[in-house]
Amino acid sequence: MKFDVDVDYFMYQRIHLEDIKANLRTTQNHYIYVDTLHMNAAGGNLKMSGYFNGSNPKKIYMKPNIKATNIDLDKFLFKFENFGQDHLVSDNLKGHVSTTIDGKIRVYPDLVPDLDQSEVHMDVKVLNGKLLNYEPMKLLSNYMGDKNLNKIKFDTIQNHIDIKNGRITIPNMTIESTLGHMELSGTQDLNNNIEYYIKIPWKTVKKAVWYKLFKNKKNSGNKTEEDEIIEVDPNKKVKYLNLKLHGTVDDFKVSMKKKPKKK
Repeated sequence: MKFDVDVDYFMYQRIHLEDIKANLRTTQNHYIYVDTLHMNAAGGNLKMSGYFNGSNPKKIYMKPNIKATNIDLDKFLFKFENFGQDHLVSDNLKGHVSTTIDGKIRVYPDLVPDLDQSEVHMDVKVLNGKLLNYEPMKLLSNYMGDKNLNKIKFDTIQNHIDIKNGRITIPNMTIESTLGHMELSGTQDLNNNIEYYIKIPWKTVKKAVWYKLFKNKKNSGNKTEEDEIIEVDPNKKVKYLNLKLHGTVDDFKVSMKKKPKKK
């Protein structure tokens, strides 16, 4: 069968979609081919092509090519139940994302992704982001002095992210934020095991040490005023302190260690 779809508004549980236009085909062996699909969701726009394989109702998967533009992360993560993440939720992460996605994604019958049994490749760009009250960042208070760790703002983040069998791999990326210039890479799985490597400029660390010595220690990391985003001077050589965050989101440690080189 062939379907031409034109829907003004669609709501299912927490999922709200608008202006849906699509060309679909189904086959006798339970495939759904998405030749074109356009819709507005979470304040942005989604375009998709690819197919769903429903030949085994217990192992439905899709092979998509998705392009998302200017999606509001607050609305998107809320609608899709944070993809099973308990600690990176819409209350923590704000901003607008544009991304391209492909891979092989297992889905439940209600089309919610099962990332534990999926392979996903994403090129992501986040604009005007904020990380609010995210517990792992608070453990960096000894290195950040009077910085507000409850509300971290960043301008633009771009990276390629891979998710395979529930494990998220983040290559090294530069972050210009209210904490200053940092570099971050690492992995996290859906059981909230983390291994992140962070490089913080020594200049930031020296300021934190001064603050610890001469200011009220009880206020370290608890500043409520908003900081400004700090950008690095590309013409100056920067020396870094290398940190490793490892453990689980609920029980983790910070140690001084470089990311091991690939063999």
